[in-house]
Amino acid sequence: MKRYLQIPFILFVITIIAMFFYFDLNAYLSIENIDIVKDYFQGLGNWSLVYITFIHIILNITGIPRVFFTIFAGYVYGVFIGFVFSWIATMIGLIVTFMMVRYLFQSSFERKFGSKPLIGKINHYVDKYGVWSVIFLRAIYVVPSSILNYSFGFTKIKTSTYILGSAIGFLPVVFINVWVGNQLAIETLRSEIYNQNVISGGILIVSLVFLIKKFFPFQRIFRIW
Repeated sequence: MKRYLQIPFILFVITIIAMFFYFDLNAYLSIENIDIVKDYFQGLGNWSLVYITFIHIILNITGIPRVFFTIFAGYVYGVFIGFVFSWIATMIGLIVTFMMVRYLFQSSFERKFGSKPLIGKINHYVDKYGVWSVIFLRAIYVVPSSILNYSFGFTKIKTSTYILGSAIGFLPVVFINVWVGNQLAIETLRSEIYNQNVISGGILIVSLVFLIKKFFPFQRIFRIW
């Protein structure tokens, strides 16, 4: 059964990655276009969080970076709601990926590479340090998250250990990204307020000049003098 599901899974990943680059979707996942993405998801109403969570899952499975959406959550929903939502969506995405990789490929991987010294060292490291190995690798964020999702799926680590370590290790990473998004929103708001004040001030000055000219005909006063 697993063999019949491996090929569709691989084809799905390849198709999503190909579509991502073919339609140049990466151009939308940038700070410059964050307001375009914001308007799109806000147009979805209450379903926006569901769609973003689904996108988290897809990006985790395909290995496409999803940092933009954690920044986006802070930009749109603020620090608290953005952090809680991003952390939950991130956990759902990595758990789904881990379980699929473990179910579909772990046994095949062990048959082919289980006897390799490097694989033995990795499994020994995971057994020795357990949850701390996951926390450390997640928190330092040197190794991309998607690679870790697949790598841990190939090891003999317990599912509960992996989930707990990921849940703790992702706390600072998600918070920093959400905080950056929130600061971006604050700066954008300040910029908008400044621009509005400049425009309002300009309109006020022009209006005052017009009113003074209309109701206080200085030319006539100077002629009298």
